[in-house]
Amino acid sequence: MMKSHYLDLLKSVEMFKEETMRRLYEEKTEDMNEAGPKSNPLATATPLMVNGYPVFQLSYDGMLPLYKENDRDYAAMIRNYYQRITFESYNYTAVKNQFSRAVLIIQHYFDDNRIRDLDNRNRKYIIDAMRHTGLVQDDNWKELSVIEEGLSDKQNHIQVYLLAEENKINFLSYLEQHQHHLKQIPKVGERSEMEKELKQHSWRKDKIPFANQTQPFHELWGE
Repeated sequence: MMKSHYLDLLKSVEMFKEETMRRLYEEKTEDMNEAGPKSNPLATATPLMVNGYPVFQLSYDGMLPLYKENDRDYAAMIRNYYQRITFESYNYTAVKNQFSRAVLIIQHYFDDNRIRDLDNRNRKYIIDAMRHTGLVQDDNWKELSVIEEGLSDKQNHIQVYLLAEENKINFLSYLEQHQHHLKQIPKVGERSEMEKELKQHSWRKDKIPFANQTQPFHELWGE
């Protein structure tokens, strides 16, 4: 009974987040139109060129919701939430290329050391969102493989990297060395992150750019 109660509370939190996002965009429609597709504060998209090959990075605020079986309304709401913030973070219509055989690396950053089972976090929402961007042909096992890991940080967020399977080993080695420099904090979490850094007197304005983060993704393909 207690476990069910906590799951219901988590569901309410996720529904509140979705409702808050909807109201935010209803009030700031004009600002969004002026800012363009990168105006979503809950997700950040970053095209990268790493060691000569393209990598597409997506960053999400918070934690992935827990998997909740047999609740279709909840699943539909969460699926729409992740698809919406994914599509509003980048202009995917400008990308004509696809990864024919891709790997998706999902890093879950947690702000405490509590033990969490990653298989309880529903990664399907992110996989579905990536498939709908058109960056991958399909999400079946022949076209897409998935790697997940949990890491510690000062706040909860998710870093996702999509790249060609043939570059997996090279990028995993690169990511192990530079993961904290590559990570992006969505706008909704920037203020709290800055406040924490200032309190510790370690805030730096000159972040080291370890990869090209300015070119549009379709240019990274060499078009």
